Amino acid sequence: MKSGFLRRLLDRAEKVDKERILDYMKEIAEERDLLVLILDSMIEGMIVIDEEEKVVFVNQSARSILDLGDGSTTPDMPLAKMLNHPGLLSLCRSGIDNSTPLPFLEYELRLPKGRTHVQINIIPLQNREERFGTLFFFIDETEHKEREQKLLEAEKLAALATLTAGMSHEIRNPLNSLSIHLQLLQRHLKKKEIHDAEVEEELSIFNTEIQRLNGVIESFLGAVRPSHPAIKLFDLNSLVTETLTLMEPEFRENGIRVFLHEEGDWPYIEGDRSRLKQSLINLLRNAIEAIVAQTQEERQRKANEIVLSMARRGDKVTLAITDTGKGIPPKDLPHIFEAYFTTKARGTGLGLMIVDRIIREHQGTISAQSELNEGTQIEIALPVAAESPRLLEHDAPKTHDVENSD
Repeated sequence: MKSGFLRRLLDRAEKVDKERILDYMKEIAEERDLLVLILDSMIEGMIVIDEEEKVVFVNQSARSILDLGDGSTTPDMPLAKMLNHPGLLSLCRSGIDNSTPLPFLEYELRLPKGRTHVQINIIPLQNREERFGTLFFFIDETEHKEREQKLLEAEKLAALATLTAGMSHEIRNPLNSLSIHLQLLQRHLKKKEIHDAEVEEELSIFNTEIQRLNGVIESFLGAVRPSHPAIKLFDLNSLVTETLTLMEPEFRENGIRVFLHEEGDWPYIEGDRSRLKQSLINLLRNAIEAIVAQTQEERQRKANEIVLSMARRGDKVTLAITDTGKGIPPKDLPHIFEAYFTTKARGTGLGLMIVDRIIREHQGTISAQSELNEGTQIEIALPVAAESPRLLEHDAPKTHDVENSD
């Protein structure tokens, strides 16, 4: 395609002196560079292809959103070579033959950096004579989708909280009554000096189940009840080491070795120490259960270990918990932080939801990666306190073996 100006200039090229032509070409180059700079500065990703599916322009936002790597804005390569996502390529091609725009198409990309929700607008490029290419606009909708999801979760929790106020009362009353009558029955048997092992075992089961139901109600209330964190300044390092010391008997009992890797300087964070400690305990117990749930043969095949890695990354401090357990199936992994989702026979599906909620209350994030039959890694990222009274200095990365049992 040549603009009307360029066509007229070329038609008169023989009559125009070389200096005038050079001035025109310089002006055109400057205008082109300005246009490329503007397009390359756009938040929206943009890819332009010609009628042969060759990419003639791609801006930096498109490279960033689609994880295409660095490169030229005019790569001069086939679209199929640039887009290494078959599903996305197929969706883009579906609009190439259309003579009208296709707006608001949605696609979810699975990239090394995580899931990215992309909105795609496909616009045909044509003049009065013919179509000469296609323009693709890519808009990163990931944050918008996450906000929608959080809003939906908040609405669900609000509805559950309203329902819970009445339900917990109605359930707890008969449970308390059962517990009282059970205690009276046990006292009566003791007073009458009646000793029947089978009856005592049955009563013990009743008592255990009543306590379990009370525990389920407490977990449910903890998941939906509005919380009021007690915010204080403390360092994550001391919280982790304190928690590992507390849980050392559980690691030893299950034959699990635990290692703590520390890297860099440790700033303070602001948060509710008790709630964050409970979250860490829940995650560590999940890791223990994942290892113990394996067969003896599977446990002998690999190390029975939990590794905690702490590091500061800019204004965030990250804590990764990696186990060598049975792993999480790929189809289940996206749902592990959802309410009532569990793979445990007697699980409530509230534990990880509560952990996720606590981390988000602290303006942090939590994510999971897992490989079936190999293990799982949970990573927590929390903001560093704006003002830290001191830094906990570590000269170099260290490894602490906090459990020596085999």
